[in-house]
Amino acid sequence: MRIVHTCLRYPPATGGVERYVQEIVERTLNSDAGHDVRVLSSTMRTHGPITELDPNLLLDDPPYLQRLHHASTPLLSYPRLQALPYYLGHHAPDLIHGYSFWYQPADVAARYAAKHNLPFIFHPMYYHNATRQKPHWQLYQKTYGRTTFALADVVVVISPQEQALIESAGLPVKRFALIPPGVDSQKYQAPRPNPFEPRGLSQEVILSVSRLATGKGLADVITALPIVLQQRPATNLAIVGEDFGAKQQLEKLVKKHGLTKQVHFLGRLSDEELIAAYQHAKLLVHPSHYEAFGLVLAEAMAAGTPVVARNIAAVPFVAPHNLGGLLFSTHSELSQHLITVLKNDKLRQTLGQQGQKHVRNNFEWQQQIKKITELYRQLGST
Repeated sequence: MRIVHTCLRYPPATGGVERYVQEIVERTLNSDAGHDVRVLSSTMRTHGPITELDPNLLLDDPPYLQRLHHASTPLLSYPRLQALPYYLGHHAPDLIHGYSFWYQPADVAARYAAKHNLPFIFHPMYYHNATRQKPHWQLYQKTYGRTTFALADVVVVISPQEQALIESAGLPVKRFALIPPGVDSQKYQAPRPNPFEPRGLSQEVILSVSRLATGKGLADVITALPIVLQQRPATNLAIVGEDFGAKQQLEKLVKKHGLTKQVHFLGRLSDEELIAAYQHAKLLVHPSHYEAFGLVLAEAMAAGTPVVARNIAAVPFVAPHNLGGLLFSTHSELSQHLITVLKNDKLRQTLGQQGQKHVRNNFEWQQQIKKITELYRQLGST
């Protein structure tokens, strides 16, 4: 079966969606089912505003990936992959798999599939935020976006919370399938050298892994850190992730609170260094104001690292309170949970072991790929 995936951005562009798509593509390509897998995407690093990936990074693109030219849409953050219907036809798919509500690759893929009587799987990665309350977004959801949902043979959600949001919006869905992102637990447990020591962070480290964007809540951790330092003066905060527009403001906040020696912006790490960072951090803090899933939580728990995360959206599904970590709702809870985990070695060990078990039981990639390939089999035989 030839499966064509359509997505707005693809690694080395960073982001949870991009990594999720890449894992599905590579794992189904290498599965025993023997699928012929293709990907249609862009050269964008970011899409709001549009920036380009370094061309040198694209030299290692796999042969199944085709990056199309893109164009912006006036007044809207809705980039378009040019000539997408033509390239869909060129690859002659037996099934089309599209990603991300509000973005053109999925919208075009849905209509192409309907026109040519092909199965269509839709991963909406659906969420609400302030931008999605604006009139033009609401109009899209009630018209064009609604049709994309209606055309999907299966809508794949990555958490029960995402499904609940879609249902509350009254969007038409023929069939839901719950397929969360996965991790390979063994990969996160193989010991790696400490990545913090060469960077001068020899004391206990609180790790944060996310894009440096306003909605990720990193300012809350920075403002909570002085309270933590009163009881744990040797603590450092290591922030891993690319700048998506918030770094300058975060750096100003660090200086305002006199934390330049305690807060370290490490930028993007390689996969190996990131796993090592999970392993050698005392805990992962994840203060994001919204997560459709929260892959970094599952990754940290797979490494045996407890998490402190905001009790919102899908976070309790990935990291239940007192089962792999502690969840907070208020600023005071955030600082207190950080102190509690840092001070209590036994609790940290217990949370780490519980988190590893939770990931093994619920979020192994082997489990998720079986679900996806079974969907392909079912839809391909109809």
